[in-house]
Amino acid sequence: MLAAATALGGSASAETVQSFHTSLDPASVRESVRYLVENYRVSEQEALRRLELQTDGGKLDELLRRDRGAEYGGMWLDQDKGQLVVAMTKPAAAEPYLRAMPARSSVRTQQVQHSLRQLTAAKERVAAKVGAGPDAVYLPSVSESENRVVLWERDWVAREKIAAATETNTAQRAAAEESGMVVSRVLKNPNALATPNVDLGFCHPLYCTNYGPMRGGLRLDMKRDDGTWGGCTSGFNLRSTGGGFPGKGWVLTAGHCMRTKTNNTPTQHNGNDVLQQHGIEKSSYPYDYAALPYVNDAASTKWLEGQTGRNRVLKYCRNGGMDSNGDTPCGAQATSVDEYITGARKLAEIKAGYVVCASGTASSKVNYPDSVDSGAGAGYLVGTRCGRVLSTDVGINTDLCARPGDSGGPLFSQADHAALGILVGNQQSRSGPCQAGELNNYAPIETITTDLSERIASQGSTFAVITTPNG
Repeated sequence: MLAAATALGGSASAETVQSFHTSLDPASVRESVRYLVENYRVSEQEALRRLELQTDGGKLDELLRRDRGAEYGGMWLDQDKGQLVVAMTKPAAAEPYLRAMPARSSVRTQQVQHSLRQLTAAKERVAAKVGAGPDAVYLPSVSESENRVVLWERDWVAREKIAAATETNTAQRAAAEESGMVVSRVLKNPNALATPNVDLGFCHPLYCTNYGPMRGGLRLDMKRDDGTWGGCTSGFNLRSTGGGFPGKGWVLTAGHCMRTKTNNTPTQHNGNDVLQQHGIEKSSYPYDYAALPYVNDAASTKWLEGQTGRNRVLKYCRNGGMDSNGDTPCGAQATSVDEYITGARKLAEIKAGYVVCASGTASSKVNYPDSVDSGAGAGYLVGTRCGRVLSTDVGINTDLCARPGDSGGPLFSQADHAALGILVGNQQSRSGPCQAGELNNYAPIETITTDLSERIASQGSTFAVITTPNG
């Protein structure tokens, strides 16, 4: 609940910023608290304070963008010190807002040269010059911690394009025209993590037939053209409005999960035909997504329209046994709980240091003999893990652990129950239990739903994550 009236409704004067603090129910963020306790050796009370600081930071970001846009340079969470870092060209301009927070000492300012407004404008100018979009070689992003724009080169896209040299020249000129605000780097292409009706008496990530609606974190099995099967994970339920698909329900997952498949066999969960094999999709990071329609009206009714609680993500915590790993704790071992998603965050609102959680269904026949082997390797167990945002660029980079079969799985924040992105892949070739130094990449929800809504194939419909029980 809000501890006091917020200042979000109208511009506050320099001396009268009201409190915008939000108190969190410890039970609602138990897994995120556990992550902080185990990784930063802090008390549960201190972990809760940091999560509340993360939530307050979102409101502070909104206020400073609105009222101090000429001076505000962005923010991030320094988990080593338990502080929110606020970048300002003039640090004094932030003081009235920082004094409105519960503990001024929990926030530090860092003076920077460029405001976030200047960086964003530079990014947009560069984006226009390089033709940034799903098919572009170059994609710019703002790095708040570096106080600059980074122009990322997707070299795998360049190799497929005849006109790539022309785009390179255009990108170099665009970067040079921004007076030192823009640097160019090569974006690493994430390694794709794609792969009988079992009833355990509850909704399990691999076996959730007849236990409520489709939700993020469930296994989706796809048939390859050679007759074998592979697995990915459902991300979020989507709803399209207007245009050619008014009121239609879809399931979001990774686009590379459908790549090269032409047999049109329905996508299954737990041996049941649920979704069409193809929908509206792309498969070049960060534009790596598939919005899949239900296979028929009966499946749509059974898995979505005839159910309530359509805004769920399955939380099935893995932090022990054969997958014991201090970097990726969650909550009570192997217990199914639903996380209800009530909003979606834009990429610019997701800050380095934020604590996040993700669900996936990567598995091995060794551990789950009744399920499709997704190629995860023996000892890696399906479920939910919590960790930290390391950085953002054109995607969301985290220290969470993932394996083949987790692709498409949801990334979400317990602190504000928000959808953040879906898993595309990682930067290591690893198998089996989690190890130290995991790094994986998520496609932002904002990127996906914006591109989906602009696609010709979407026939003018607007797509959004379902964020209400009957949405």
